[in-house]
Amino acid sequence: MERTELIEECPEVSRIALASAGRNRDLWLAAFALDGRIGRMVLGASEPMLGQMRLAWWRDQFGQPVTKRPEGDPLLDLIGRKWEGGESALRELVDGWEALLSPRPLSGTDRASFIAGRASLARALADRAGSPSAAREAQCAGTLWALADLAIHAQEPGERSAALDDAVEFAQDSLRLPRSLRPLSVIGGLARRSLRLGGCPLVGDRLSPFIALRLGLFGR
Repeated sequence: MERTELIEECPEVSRIALASAGRNRDLWLAAFALDGRIGRMVLGASEPMLGQMRLAWWRDQFGQPVTKRPEGDPLLDLIGRKWEGGESALRELVDGWEALLSPRPLSGTDRASFIAGRASLARALADRAGSPSAAREAQCAGTLWALADLAIHAQEPGERSAALDDAVEFAQDSLRLPRSLRPLSVIGGLARRSLRLGGCPLVGDRLSPFIALRLGLFGR
C-alpha cells in the first residue's frame, strides 16, 4: 500500500519513467515522490511564506541523522532507507523548488537555482545507481527536465522564452545514458522533445506514449 501511495505522489512523467527503473526502483521512487510532493507544495501554495515553512521542515529532516527523524511518513521512511548519505542533493532539490516561490517574473538567479536542484538530484541518482561515470550526462538530463518544467509552468511570456533560450545548448543532441539510468533517459528525452516543441507538456499528446516506450526500451 505504501508503494502505491508514493507512486501516486509522482508526476505522470515520473510514473512512466519508473517502469524502467529495474532493481533500483525504490531509489528512483523516493526521488520522484519527493520531487512530486515538494512541487505540489510550491505550485499550490496560496502564500509564499506557508510554502517556505513546509519546505523548511523537509530541509530540517535532511540535516538530521536518519535515527533522529520522525517515523510514519512512507516517503521520509523510504528516503531514510535509500538516500542515507545523499541528503545534500535532496536539500538542493528543495532549495531549487523554493526559488519558484519568488515574485514573478522569476529572475535568472531563481531559474538557475531550480535548474541546479534538479541537476544535483540527477547527478546523485547516477552515483547511487552505480553509474558515477555518467554523472555529467545525467546532469544534462536533469537540466532538461528543469527547463521543460520552467517553460510549462511559466506565468509570464518572458519566463517561457527565457527557459527555451537557456535550453538551446542542451536540447541539440540526444542523451546517451547507461541502462542503469534509463528513467533519466525517459524524462530527459521527453523534456528535450517538450523544449524543442516550444514548451508543450511532457506527456499527454498522441505521440508521447510511443516516444516514452522507445526511450524506456532503447534510451533514445
